[in-house]
Amino acid sequence: MTPLSSTRRLSVWPHPLAFVVALILCEFLSNSTFAADKKYWDLSSYRIQIHLAVNNSTKPQVALGEKLLARIRERIQSTLYPVWDAEIAITQGPFRFLLLSGLDQLNSSIIDEAASRLDKQLYLCVQSSPTGYKITCREYDCYLHRWGPVRQRTVRQEITLSEQCFDLLRHTFAPLATIRPIENESDRVTLRFKGRDLPRQTAEDLFTEPNDVFQPMLVRTSSSGEVRPEDVKEVPWTILSLLEPKESQWVSQVYSGIRTPFGLRRRGRVEHMAIATRHTPGTSMVRFHARHDREQALSGYEVFRKETPDKQSQLLGLTSADGIIEVPSTDHPVSTLFLRSDGQLLAKIPVAPGAATKGEVPVADDPARLRAQASLESLREKLIDLVARRTLLSARVRERLEKGKLEEARQLYSELDGLPGRASFDQQLSSVENNKLNRSEDAKIQARIDKMFSDTRKLLGRFLGAREISDLQNELNAAIRNKKTAG
Repeated sequence: MTPLSSTRRLSVWPHPLAFVVALILCEFLSNSTFAADKKYWDLSSYRIQIHLAVNNSTKPQVALGEKLLARIRERIQSTLYPVWDAEIAITQGPFRFLLLSGLDQLNSSIIDEAASRLDKQLYLCVQSSPTGYKITCREYDCYLHRWGPVRQRTVRQEITLSEQCFDLLRHTFAPLATIRPIENESDRVTLRFKGRDLPRQTAEDLFTEPNDVFQPMLVRTSSSGEVRPEDVKEVPWTILSLLEPKESQWVSQVYSGIRTPFGLRRRGRVEHMAIATRHTPGTSMVRFHARHDREQALSGYEVFRKETPDKQSQLLGLTSADGIIEVPSTDHPVSTLFLRSDGQLLAKIPVAPGAATKGEVPVADDPARLRAQASLESLREKLIDLVARRTLLSARVRERLEKGKLEEARQLYSELDGLPGRASFDQQLSSVENNKLNRSEDAKIQARIDKMFSDTRKLLGRFLGAREISDLQNELNAAIRNKKTAG
């Protein structure tokens, strides 16, 4: 399918600033690759193609599409040019029907060769209803080969329709930036946005504001400046959130589950970039599963949430039987989740609630650790039961001693002394620890297993000490001696 073969085009041109921009960019405007844009990143316009699909069958109006197109063109020309170098097209035929059927169904099969000369393609649909108009919009970033989310609005009054369409286009548009580290600050970076040094028609930043969320990307370009889909990767478990503008750049907070998400330095034709997520805040579902087996859900694990670096983490809940935790949105755009089990930190990941409906998180948690944990949990349950029985019997022995019922005290003490002791639990613990099935070839996981056994031994020493029983025996013996002396 070649979408533009069945469209009517209208470019946003000319404009008084056009001649200024032409002089600035004359050196590289003829280059059809992205190499020139990278060289002149700060002075490069976004080359944008807007596809407009209109269905006003429930509210017939002559030339509604042409009116919307003309008004949107005027607003872009008077507000966004030259940052946007846009071409607007009214779609016709099968392509129009495809867009009106649902923008969420679009995929890369509709992208033709013309996209190689573009930065963005924006798809805007306007559909009338008895109560007004539903407008939807979606972006395809041609540079990163990446689809954005579908955004939508409902417009009640036709008089505001064109302005709402323009505003939705602006908020669907996801600006691009290069990422630069800040010396001695591992948790912050600066973003340099494409076209940042182009003339602006307003001092207001129309595309970015504090708390906007960005997805960092790792981009590898060919020697000719081309970027293939397979050469674009998300920086794993990393999200950026805008803090404040500084010297025509933006300082951003880094949320990451890895120690050095951007490495120490760039290499060759590899570039770290960022693109706005443009998602609607909402609830995200995060599923944790074993790294070696996607079907093995991590159930019953504690998940803690930390909203900002300067706040304490709070318990969000336990993972369900399917390994899922629900992450609702808050006033903070990004949260860091900590997955813990038996006091051990297993995973740390940032989440922007609403950016993804469901996320899958593989965790380095193999069967050996799970088996060892299950055995230790069983042993600890026995320990809890034993400690409760020892405490109860000790209290009953002392009660009988206070009342002078020495024979009953002696019988209760005999029952107490017959309970399993530290040696019995040490033997059970060693048996579990020496089981080859409870050992892992992964050094990190084995270290966690070793710590689990070490912590359990500390519990045994704390709750199964011999001193308490010895003191009680001394009290009983002293009471018996006193009785004999008195008698």
